[in-house]
Amino acid sequence: MTATKEQARRWVGVFLAMVAAVVLLGFGYINAGLNTYLPHVTNDQSVRPGQAKDTTWFVLLAVWSLAMLVCAGFPERGRSFWRARGWAVGAVVQGLSGLIAAVGVGMAAALYNIGPADLEENPCRYAGSCWPHDPQLYAWMVPGLIGALAMFVMGCLVLWVPWWIRVLTPVVLWVAAVLTLHAIWVPVLMPIFTGPPR
Repeated sequence: MTATKEQARRWVGVFLAMVAAVVLLGFGYINAGLNTYLPHVTNDQSVRPGQAKDTTWFVLLAVWSLAMLVCAGFPERGRSFWRARGWAVGAVVQGLSGLIAAVGVGMAAALYNIGPADLEENPCRYAGSCWPHDPQLYAWMVPGLIGALAMFVMGCLVLWVPWWIRVLTPVVLWVAAVLTLHAIWVPVLMPIFTGPPR
C-alpha cells in the first residue's frame, strides 16, 4: 500500500472515529438504556406507560452499537485479524468517549436530581421521600455506565488486547445490559418501585 493510500485510510479512520464519538455523546448516555420504552413510576406512585417497542427501538440499538464499534478505529495493517492491535487514535477516541459519557451520566443524574420534572405536578406520596425517584433513575443509568466504562477500559488496553476484543467488548456489554434491563423492568423492578419505600 502506498504512503498516500495509507494516509487516506488513516484520515478516514480518524473522521469515522470522531463522527462516532459525536453520535455517542449526542444520544445522551442517560438514555443509553432506551428508557423511553420503559414504564416509570412518578413521585405520586402513578405509573406512566413507556412507548411500545417498534422498529425505532431496534434502529437506535443498532446505530448506537455501530457508533461504539466505529469509535475504536481500525486495526493495524500487517498482522492477522485476530492478533492485530488497534490504532492509537482509535484508542484515544474510544477512551475519551467512554470517559466523557460516564461523566455525562453522572452530570445528567445530578441535574435530574436538582429539579425533577414531575415534582411540580406530582407531589411526593410518601412524607420525606420521593420514592422511587432515585432508585429508578439509577436503574436507568446502569446500561450507560456499563457501556461507557467498558469503552474507557478497552481504550486504555490498546497495547495489550487485540483490536477485535477491544471493539466488541463495550458493545456486547452495553447490549446485554440494555436487554437485561428491559427484561427485568416490568416483572422484577416495577413491583419494587410501585411499593412503599425500602
